[in-house]
Amino acid sequence: MMAGWRVPFVRPDVPAYAEVSAAIERAISSGMLTKGPELAALEAEAAAALGVRHVVGVSSCTVGVALVLKALEPRAGRTEIILPSFNFLAAPGAVVWAGFTPVFVEVDPQTFTIDPAAAAAAVTDRTAAIMACHTFGCPCDIPALEAVAARAGVPLLVDAAHGLGTQVQGRQVGAGGRAQIFSLSPTKLVVAGEGGLVATDDDALAAAIRVAREYGNDGHYGCTLPGLNGRLPEISAILARASLARLPDVAARRRAAAEAYVAELAGLPGIGLQRIPPGATSSWKDFVITVDAEQFGMSRDAVRRRLADAGVDTRAYYDPACHQMEAFRRYVRPGQSLPITDHLAATALALPLGAHVTPDVARSVAHVIRTGARS
Repeated sequence: MMAGWRVPFVRPDVPAYAEVSAAIERAISSGMLTKGPELAALEAEAAAALGVRHVVGVSSCTVGVALVLKALEPRAGRTEIILPSFNFLAAPGAVVWAGFTPVFVEVDPQTFTIDPAAAAAAVTDRTAAIMACHTFGCPCDIPALEAVAARAGVPLLVDAAHGLGTQVQGRQVGAGGRAQIFSLSPTKLVVAGEGGLVATDDDALAAAIRVAREYGNDGHYGCTLPGLNGRLPEISAILARASLARLPDVAARRRAAAEAYVAELAGLPGIGLQRIPPGATSSWKDFVITVDAEQFGMSRDAVRRRLADAGVDTRAYYDPACHQMEAFRRYVRPGQSLPITDHLAATALALPLGAHVTPDVARSVAHVIRTGARS
């Protein structure tokens, strides 16, 4: 590697200022900085892209998840939300904030997404919903999970934070389940600075989220359900609209970088790659490998140090897993074990990806890993 060579973990892929400056100037001049025409246009454009009747813009994906959970029909004794522990901490945080109890279950060891069989086994008469996740951009098995949810008589929700740019059979994910909730934060393929999108075909749920993001104010200074300030500002909507228009190009660049990583690392003893199901295309929000210390001759953390010494920034996603965190340990059932999640948390490593990672950069990062392999 060249002296001084640095590869940040992520760099936002955002539109040039010239693409958004006129719209920002109009918004500022109008004095309408929230609840304006840019948000309405973003919601309409996103609904068309996602293939749903409604998209509601909110201040973050986490807020969107929390408001969707708050809007669930109250049913006596239905207090538990089934979700994977191999997940970002925002998901169980939103569950607890909304007044539910998280029930952690296993993921598929190859796709890293929630295992439908594990979800089915966790269903009880206390289950209020199942919440899946498009982990790192790999789509979860919506048909199988919808079947589990239907048998249980509960809604399927999808934490789709990583999902913009993810496709199944050539179609952007977004339809399926009661709602899918997307993130527009700087690490994603569509960026608003901060923000989220709630996508749904449920008219009543969409109406409830629109009220809930306004403190619960129904428009007549009344409160129909407890809400909060979950509004997406106009300037964020402007950035998100321009970013959404660039999604095919951004996704193609990420895919090219991911393909370069795969070409260099596939078949390397001790290095595991996330499996994307046939007919699906990942957004590659993150490119994650696993490291088997015995086969590779070096632990995940040693690989991470080697990359850091070479100027390459990485993340150990998700270590610790949610059920291992202090805030959520109390929800682990007595005697419950999640060995697949524990293993992934101890061995998974996310490599750099973003606007700065070309196929050549990916090959250079992979070269650092390959040269550390057991000879």
